[in-house]
Order: sequence, then structure tokens, then C-alpha cells
Amino acid sequence: MRDAIAHRIVNALGRPFVRVWLASAEMSAPWLPRPDGPGAPQPEHDADRLLLVGNGAAVGYGVLTHDLSLAGHLGRQLTVANGRPAHVSVLADGSMTWGSAAALLPDAHLDPYDAIVLTVGVNEALGLASAEQVRRACAGVLDYLASPRAPKLRIIVVGIPPLRSISSVPPSVEWLVDRHAAVLNSVVSEVCGSRDLVTFVPFAPEPGRDRRRYRSTETYREWAALIVPATAEALARECPTGSAVADDDLRHPST
Repeated sequence: MRDAIAHRIVNALGRPFVRVWLASAEMSAPWLPRPDGPGAPQPEHDADRLLLVGNGAAVGYGVLTHDLSLAGHLGRQLTVANGRPAHVSVLADGSMTWGSAAALLPDAHLDPYDAIVLTVGVNEALGLASAEQVRRACAGVLDYLASPRAPKLRIIVVGIPPLRSISSVPPSVEWLVDRHAAVLNSVVSEVCGSRDLVTFVPFAPEPGRDRRRYRSTETYREWAALIVPATAEALARECPTGSAVADDDLRHPST
């Protein structure tokens, strides 16, 4: 109890400093390059179909097509991992939170999808949002996805990454946000663990070479490699694994 109270006090004191930094940062400025449209073209008839939902990482800041973004690399690496085509559509918004995701998903037409990959939570970490608020919103999203409208949908929830892996920030802001992100990751992991067909994936990429600008396709390839194993395993529970095929993403990983 004392730790929780202390955490809330630190957040209350630190929130103004984080807001000042956010006001000067270019986390999702309108002029930043990003892909346009829903993602890859129509899938092959036997493809695994995935929906990537989230903010920053899902948006694809720094590249101009989804083929070069996280979605494209997820599709190619999953094709290798499970030996059959994988098609990734995108529902992304730089301002997305767990709460706003709940409002967007009813319009997403989930029936065609085998899995949904959620990269949500960075905005709550940056805003030092209430952990209980995040718990309720996350539970609401997962309850909706697990309802009879999508009874076989595999749900992969990607954790909040360390702030240093997505931006160059002052040490005080990094400490505050990462400290709170760890709390939120613990809360979301607990919510995921109480549900069938839901997998929580810790996500802690190394700081990339492009920290001072928006992401390169090499960084998205590295990020995809952290998400693919759990996603491939979740999909394989429903479908038998086929023979592997060649893919440059896994033959020549970035170093």
C-alpha cells in the first residue's frame, strides 16, 4: 500500500515535467512521414490474417509504406516462422490509448482475422495514467475481443517498451516514464494472464541507431523479430505448422 501511495505521489510531482517535455518533443507531429492506408494488399486465400492495432509502433512513423513498417516485417517473418503466407492489416492512431481502442474496435470487422496484435500503452505511460484506469480499459478491450463475435481470435498484447528505445529523452523523464511503464506492464500482463487465447509479449528493444529521428525499416524489422515468436506460436495452436520458406528478414537480420 505504501509503495502504491508513493508511486502516485511521484507521478503527481513528475507529471508537469513530462508534459513540458512532451510539448517540445516531436512524438507524432503531423508532418512526420508515415504510411497511408490499411496495409498490405488482399491476402492469399490460405494466409493467416492479422490485424495490427496501436499507436506509435503500429503507425509506422519514419517510413512511407506499410511494407517497410512493423506490419510488413511482421507479415514476412510470420510467413517464415509458420510456413504459410501471413497478411497484416493496420488500424493505427498516434494518440491511441486502451480507452480509445475500445471505441475503434467495434468498427474493425474482426471476423476475417486469425489474430490481433495490440501495441497500446505508450500514451498512458507518457501521461502517467492511473494503473487502475488502464486495468479497466485493457480488460474491457480483451473482453470485447474474446466475446462470441470472434471466438477463435488469438490476441497478442505487446508490452510498453523502455522510452529510450523509441526516443532520446532527458534522464529525469526517462526514469519517470519507464518506472510507470513497468507498473502498467505488470497490470496488463496480469489482465492477459487471466484470459484464454491472450498472450502478453514483453517488449524491450535495444536503442536503435535512429533514436534522434523517426524509425527506419531496419528498426521495424528488429522490433518485429521480438513479437513474431509468440505470435507464431499462438497461430500454430490453431493451424499445423508447414514447411519454412526463405525470407530476407530472418536470413539477414540487422546488427
